[in-house]
Amino acid sequence: MICTGIGAAMSLSMQLVPNPGDGIVQALAERFNKSVGLTKNLFDCFNLCITLCISIFIAHQIVGVGIGTVIAVLGVGRVIALCHHIFESKIEELICE
Repeated sequence: MICTGIGAAMSLSMQLVPNPGDGIVQALAERFNKSVGLTKNLFDCFNLCITLCISIFIAHQIVGVGIGTVIAVLGVGRVIALCHHIFESKIEELICE
């Protein structure tokens, strides 16, 4: 989870081509003028809620969601936010050079 968050933060900060999940989060964050970490948390929570609703509606039980999923939903966005908070000024210096 930590490595995923750090990798996502680095690729998003360097304006590299992100994977689709990170790309939509970055686009939403820019559109609504919010931080990428917060937007990632909100987007992942939204997707988790959709998954829970569909699994309860179709299977009448929670399917495909465990404690690891919940921890990842909450953790990856926080790691991205932490990386941006710590390294944002240094990354901007490197980009401008």
